[in-house]
Amino acid sequence: MKKILLSFSLLTMVFTVSAQKFEVGLNAGVSTTSKPHKSLYKGGDNVYNYATNFKVQYNINERWQIGGELGLTKWQRKDQWALDNTNNQSLGKQEVKLLIAQSATSFSLQANHVIPFYERYEDFVRSAIYLGVSAGAVIVGNDGKVNYSRVNPNTPAEYTYASQYNFESGFGMLLGFQIGYSYYFNSRLGINLDIAPKATWVHTNDVRQGGANNYYNLWYIPTTIGIRYRLGFE
Repeated sequence: MKKILLSFSLLTMVFTVSAQKFEVGLNAGVSTTSKPHKSLYKGGDNVYNYATNFKVQYNINERWQIGGELGLTKWQRKDQWALDNTNNQSLGKQEVKLLIAQSATSFSLQANHVIPFYERYEDFVRSAIYLGVSAGAVIVGNDGKVNYSRVNPNTPAEYTYASQYNFESGFGMLLGFQIGYSYYFNSRLGINLDIAPKATWVHTNDVRQGGANNYYNLWYIPTTIGIRYRLGFE
């Protein structure tokens, strides 16, 4: 009788775990952006930007997972430009913001290798570490504006300088990888930490400076935390 009950318990565990097919997640955090290569303006200093993403994952088995991600972030850096007046007198260095992307919306497919962890007498994965790769596309939204400022309110109008330079809109492809950890409070709800470096290659319609900022590639690294919810648990 004990053997029958043990066998039934094992079968129930296998069935229950296999029912955990889908997971959805919503994360938010920060992202850093590298210097854009092959562009005229690069920005010497990093700026932390917001990052958010929504994921849908399908668990092929307890070790492999595939899915898709919709991500949204901002690409921005800053620099210090030396300024001179019309008499070639130095006005010092002023901060200039380089807005590469007001919004960078990414769409990617992902595949993860998962290392699950169980606790004794439980029939679901309590926590998991994953490592995977991703590939997809990115749509860059921007307006190409240039904002001007004065060194101080008493500076004559002719001494204005470009305090913010916005790139143009565009699109491109991305490749990346992700590593993360999920912990589940129960069979359905959990929390997640995700680090996902991505490389992008972007074309825009920027014809300024002879198209010097029309094509660029960069890295950005969203680091986010959020929630996970399992579907199909019975």
